[in-house]
Amino acid sequence: MPPAAARDAADRVWTMRFPPRPWPLPKARLVATDIEFTRGAGPEVRGPITALLLLITARQEAAREWAERAGEPWTGDTAPR
Repeated sequence: MPPAAARDAADRVWTMRFPPRPWPLPKARLVATDIEFTRGAGPEVRGPITALLLLITARQEAAREWAERAGEPWTGDTAPR
């Protein structure tokens, strides 16, 4: 997925009010390493935007795996709120 498209999707998921998200957002500050994107507060989680998109759509393990495959470090606490 192109980083700009992943960022747009992540923005949409982060701000969506309806329909209500059936999963909680992570208690973390999300920082993309490949495109301008920072959201949230708390312990910092850094990784490619695609991995962050997986994380905020409740796919924590997939997010970690994606970051590792991309050769990016995956940092921070990914526990949901």
